[in-house]
Amino acid sequence: MKYIFTLFLGMILSYIAVGQCDNCAKVANAKIDYCYTNPMFPNQCAQFIDKATFFYIQRAGKTIKVNLASEKDLKYLASLAIDKVLKPTAVEILFIQEALKGWADAERKLGFTFTETGLGIKILKEGTGNLPEIGKRVLVHYTGFLENGQKFDSSVDRGQPFSFLLGQQQVIKGWDEGIAKIKIGTKAILKIPASLGYGSRGAGNGLIPPDATLYFEVELLGVQ
Repeated sequence: MKYIFTLFLGMILSYIAVGQCDNCAKVANAKIDYCYTNPMFPNQCAQFIDKATFFYIQRAGKTIKVNLASEKDLKYLASLAIDKVLKPTAVEILFIQEALKGWADAERKLGFTFTETGLGIKILKEGTGNLPEIGKRVLVHYTGFLENGQKFDSSVDRGQPFSFLLGQQQVIKGWDEGIAKIKIGTKAILKIPASLGYGSRGAGNGLIPPDATLYFEVELLGVQ
C-alpha cells in the first residue's frame, strides 16, 4: 500500500527537473538521447534511448537497465514496485515516475523528418496499408499536446475515433498534409508549426495559445 500511496503522491507533486547528463554515469556502448535528474532526488539519474524498450537508472554508483512498457501508467509503475530483480525503494519509484514524465516530453521532440512546409513527421509504427487518397474519409485516433507536454484533446480518451474528408480543409493544414503522408495502420507523431495549425489566433478559448507548435500522436485506422 505504501507504494500505491507514493504513486498517487507523485501525481500531485511538481519538481524542477534537468534533462542533462552531467551528473550521470556513462553507459558503455550506448547513445543516450535524454537524461533526467532532479534536485529533489540527489544522486539519481535516469537515461533514455529513443525507440528503446528499456532505460537506465543509477543506484549506488551502478547503472541498472529497467524494462520500459509502451503504456507508462500506474499499472506499469506498480509492476516495477514489486519487481523481485529491481527491488526499488519507494523513493526510486517516485523518481522513475517523474523521469517518465520528463522523457515523454523529450521523446515527442526526437526523430522527426520535416517537409518543405515545416511539418514534422515521426513514425512510431509503420502501417501495412496504402496511403489514403485525397477526398476520401479517413478515420483517425489522436492525442494532442502542447510543447510543454500539456494534453489538450484526445479521441483515445473519449473512445471515439475522429473522421474527416482528407484534403478538403475540414481540419488544420498540418493534419491534411500529415495524414496524407502516412499509410493506413501507421502510428506517428505530427509536429505542427503554428503556420499549419491555429496561427496567431490560437483555439479552444485559450486552451491552445497563439503561435503554438502542436504535437499530435495519431493512428490512421482506415479509409471509409
